[in-house]
Amino acid sequence: MLVALELFLKKTFIGRAIVAVAQDPFALRLVAVSPVRIKRIAFGIASASAALAGAFIIVIEPLQPAIGREFIGRVFAICVFGGLGSLPGTIVAAVSLGLVENLSTIFVGASWSPAVAFGVLLATLAWRPSGLFGRS
Repeated sequence: MLVALELFLKKTFIGRAIVAVAQDPFALRLVAVSPVRIKRIAFGIASASAALAGAFIIVIEPLQPAIGREFIGRVFAICVFGGLGSLPGTIVAAVSLGLVENLSTIFVGASWSPAVAFGVLLATLAWRPSGLFGRS
């Protein structure tokens, strides 16, 4: 799904318009594209992605109203670690933070794994403030 989304955003007119409306909606009007229509399409794509992610998470976790509280810190760390707006960075960050958490669970203990993962995040941000694949 991420590969298809990346190709859609980079190769199609609507994908480029989604990226453009995030940067400057007034400039998008100059090429006769409605920013409201593009925002609706982006919202639909985001909703479909969230629905698919929810379907996958139901397989491993029981459904409860507070399910997002467990993952919000990790999701934030992955987005910042990979670089905001970078899908390849998100994939690399998710895999690397998952490995760091699992290895720290094995060697240090389960209660320390989130702290070790956030320590790696802070060290990376000290070295590269825009994230791994973020623009400077």
